[in-house]
Amino acid sequence: MANLTQTAYYTRRGLLFGGIAFIGILVLRASITLGVAIYKQLNPAPPPPPTVAFGKLPPLSFPESDFENENLNFRLETIEDDLPQLDDVGKVYFMPKKEPSLTALDEARKKADGLDFDSSPEAVDKFTYRWIKQSPLPKVLTMNINNGNFIVSYPYTNDQEILNAKYLPSTQQAAQETKSFLSQKGFLPNDLADGSAEFVYLRFDPPNLVEVNSLSEADFLRVNLFRSDLDELRIMPPNPKKSLVSLLFSGARSTDKRIVGVDYFYFPTDKETFATYPLKPIAAAWEELKNGQGYLAHVSRNTANQATIRRVGLGYFDSKLPQNFLQPIYIFQGDDNFFAYVSALAPEWVQ
Repeated sequence: MANLTQTAYYTRRGLLFGGIAFIGILVLRASITLGVAIYKQLNPAPPPPPTVAFGKLPPLSFPESDFENENLNFRLETIEDDLPQLDDVGKVYFMPKKEPSLTALDEARKKADGLDFDSSPEAVDKFTYRWIKQSPLPKVLTMNINNGNFIVSYPYTNDQEILNAKYLPSTQQAAQETKSFLSQKGFLPNDLADGSAEFVYLRFDPPNLVEVNSLSEADFLRVNLFRSDLDELRIMPPNPKKSLVSLLFSGARSTDKRIVGVDYFYFPTDKETFATYPLKPIAAAWEELKNGQGYLAHVSRNTANQATIRRVGLGYFDSKLPQNFLQPIYIFQGDDNFFAYVSALAPEWVQ
């Protein structure tokens, strides 16, 4: 029969070897976990295949460019000194298109009333109506009653008070007033509320407004309000220097004459309904651009016959006309505010 000394001896040895075994198990488990993590990092699982859930998509309908130049040449001078490595799969989002309804005109009247146009409208065509008011200022509202997009204009060219006044708001103040105006009228969805504002100083050079470089030269200030990024990608209008939602501020002190123009073209995006699609190689898009198949979104007068591309990336195209899907594009950006777009979808998935 073991005595107490022997029992204590074997107990200590058992605890020692048990502790060593326990530590060994922990080290082995950590080693296996680390080994699996390193293996997965070196051999990542292939991404899921594109869902292409919407089937073949209609081609992007770019508007007629204001900057066509058949003799334009392109030179690539990015930071990488080459085309960047971009994703080969992108998301396409559903954009619900509003169908015509019997109540469309009544709904449009309510929106017009909210914009301080309470007169009876006149029909321009099947979906376009015009409201005209004379007091306190002769302003015109033109609205598409089907989708609610509209333009408000005031004939400032005949108003010497506006043309002579120089009390333009600061850019910060104008941005705040723009979002406040749209919010009060019920035209500020979340992606516009969270979006960025850009500013353009304009001088009246009859019969046009021309861009100038400073406040001291300007007669007007245009606030361009852009949608917030989606998937960290920019949403681009046809002209990146003129957003689809913008307000034109004059330098007049009168409240009624402060905002002399509103452009509002906005189509909602269903961010919960999307599909993934294969994208064409960026090299193929670059060749399309060089071959004159891209869309010239903005070309400065200083560009002459050569566009130097400094940045290439993915984005989305936002149209002034209704489209069923928000589709990805390649954005080629260069010197002197040069912008060009090329559809990013793989051609086999375009109707």
